[in-house]
Amino acid sequence: MNSELLTRLRACCKDEAAFEQMQQLLIDKIQPLKQEIERANLQVERQKALFNAIARLREPLDLEAIFQATATEVRQLLVADRVGMFRFYADSDWNDGEFVSEDVAADFGSAIAQKVHDRCFGDRYAIHYQQGRVQAVADIYDAGLSDCHIEILARFQVRANLVVPLLQGQNLWGLLCIHQCRAPRQWQETEIEFVHQIANHLGVALQHAELLAELRAEIVERQQAEQRAQELNQELQQAIVELKAVNKELEAFSYSVSHDLRAPLRSIDGFSQALLEDCLDQLDSTGQDYLHRIRSATQRMGQLIDDLLTLSRVTRSEMSRESVALSRLASRICTDLQMAHPDRQVEFAVQPGLVVQGDPRLLEVLLDNLLNNAWKFTSRQLQAKIEFGAIAQENGIPAFFVRDDGVGFDMVYADKLFRPFQRLHGMNEFFGNGIGLATVQRIVHRHGGRVWAEGALTRGATFYFTLFAEEVEA
Repeated sequence: MNSELLTRLRACCKDEAAFEQMQQLLIDKIQPLKQEIERANLQVERQKALFNAIARLREPLDLEAIFQATATEVRQLLVADRVGMFRFYADSDWNDGEFVSEDVAADFGSAIAQKVHDRCFGDRYAIHYQQGRVQAVADIYDAGLSDCHIEILARFQVRANLVVPLLQGQNLWGLLCIHQCRAPRQWQETEIEFVHQIANHLGVALQHAELLAELRAEIVERQQAEQRAQELNQELQQAIVELKAVNKELEAFSYSVSHDLRAPLRSIDGFSQALLEDCLDQLDSTGQDYLHRIRSATQRMGQLIDDLLTLSRVTRSEMSRESVALSRLASRICTDLQMAHPDRQVEFAVQPGLVVQGDPRLLEVLLDNLLNNAWKFTSRQLQAKIEFGAIAQENGIPAFFVRDDGVGFDMVYADKLFRPFQRLHGMNEFFGNGIGLATVQRIVHRHGGRVWAEGALTRGATFYFTLFAEEVEA
């Protein structure tokens, strides 16, 4: 109360006793108002601290900067000796951790980076803190704490402490610790509520930090994926260039095979035939046999060249996808076979209505090879049967098949069927160079499908193929 006001009050009073009584009455009235003003000011300061904490969440600050600024403000407002953020180690079951941020009075040592092990915290207390428990201890020596807990607190010169959980979503990330080191302290409800609000906002910062870390990791992953994609694209471009070069070499090779090799073969075959026609009387039976063998070998080599060129064209040719009526195509090939060999007794069974998307020219070569194969290997049957159809697989992709009741094959050698020039029967048994099934496999692969065979000796064979990519179980 100022001196001017006291002088005016004394003038209004009859005597000194009345003045003293008036002065005391005013003091009693003014003191609660002063306390209320102090509490209001303190509340305003705490609201400012909360506002600053919220504002930091909207700024591009890292978690360490948010923790440090908050610790400094909270310690000043609560006039505490230490405010620190304690983080639990991952996979420690909440028994181990360290202080990662703090603001501490100059009289006391720092707790930063000091490792703390509490063997019973994870089992006894972690679940309660995860559910929002707040611990307010006025005096660690008079609160019924365990000896190991007191030992840990005394290590940091703590006499009274206020502990609030820091939650990252539903996970207990760490603890917000308020330490009073000089003497015991009775924590007020308003102080506890204030610290609890601060911890809630720090929890939001932790969630933001987690989301930001995930976002950064995703960005890095995408950048790496994009970089890898660029590298793969470059490798693909290089592979395309190399493939074009290889194709040019194959075209040159095919031209050489088609023209340069055929010419001497034609000469050998022609002169051999001329010798047989013009000099037959001068040759004995052995010489004539040799010339026939030479002609047969050159003709077989010519057929090998034709087969190789067919296989090469299958690999190099451009593909066009359109609707192909496989049933109609198979029926036509079967009719052509029967007309070319009217003496054969063969029953054809073609499932109607089979239509696919594919290259019509390549699919005709595929069916021609498989049906000719079946025709060839049933040639010893008096009454043969050849079937073409499709079956449904479990994955929904149809498997087409060509089945015959011919000589069949031993499944032990099934892996050799689709290799070029691999034959399971001798040339004296069945003609052919072993290129047909290799051609079939390449056509099927170019359509994204697969081909396989089943058979048994003297019990026929079935060749299956698909024309669509199938998922393969790992």
